[in-house]
Amino acid sequence: MNVLKIFVVTGCRGCSQALALADWMRQEAPRLVVEVIDLALDADAGRGMVFAVQTYVCENRQVFIGNPSKEELGNWIGRLDLEAQ
Repeated sequence: MNVLKIFVVTGCRGCSQALALADWMRQEAPRLVVEVIDLALDADAGRGMVFAVQTYVCENRQVFIGNPSKEELGNWIGRLDLEAQ
């Protein structure tokens, strides 16, 4: 099962949208584990991977820097499904 980590910082511009997208993905793609990591609570969590928020990381690879659209997320999830087959 793929794990998508979304790195945010409480109160950052655009982070509320990242939280909404995380909720949307949990509904639309229940086979995808979505974790939201607040760097204000754990600054070391994204060390070596994250230099800006919002950053989306799956299997230690940056997938998006900044919030993607739902369409972009849907396309990315579709590619994950194809790779899993």
